[in-house]
Amino acid sequence: MKKLKDAITIIGEGITEFYYFNSVKDEYKQLNLKPSYPKHSTSLIDLEYEIEKAVDREYSKIFCVIDMDNKKDGAEKKAYEDLKQRFEGKHFIKRTNFNYEIRFIETERCTELFFLFYFAYTSKLFYSQSDLLKELNKYCRYEKNESFFKTHSLHQYFQKQGGDFMAALGNAAKSMKEKEAGRDYTYSQMKELFDALHISHRNG
Repeated sequence: MKKLKDAITIIGEGITEFYYFNSVKDEYKQLNLKPSYPKHSTSLIDLEYEIEKAVDREYSKIFCVIDMDNKKDGAEKKAYEDLKQRFEGKHFIKRTNFNYEIRFIETERCTELFFLFYFAYTSKLFYSQSDLLKELNKYCRYEKNESFFKTHSLHQYFQKQGGDFMAALGNAAKSMKEKEAGRDYTYSQMKELFDALHISHRNG
């Protein structure tokens, strides 16, 4: 199997993250980046399989982009916390002398909050994903389906609609500061991911 040392993979739970990060890759062509997602379902079991596959292929950095809207309580919360505890952090495989790092990047409710941050900051509590999508559609037309993603290069599309990537990063950072102060909703760790990728809108 071909090894991909010093390469990065971003594993989303579904097609939204796959298409979004491919559009980012189109702009920042210097990134040795491969977006991915579970091909058969969006369960945590399939996410775990994708993580193990990335480790086997020797990606040096593995980012898991996580929607937190369905992981706030009950069995799904416990299963996610168990998965995160087992995988997150820096690891070393002695027999191959290989170091790699796994990081979980969380957004509540879902990745579309970061898309909204291209246009405006909000700390509003969204009771459903559909409420968040309605808010995003106040700024630009957006549909959460593969047909839309195939015809709209998301990162570039948001900017052409008046959104700003640097503003999105700043808004995400602000949301995390407010989370640390005690708010457990409407936040995104996406700034931390892009910091780790060493890219920005101005100097990419």
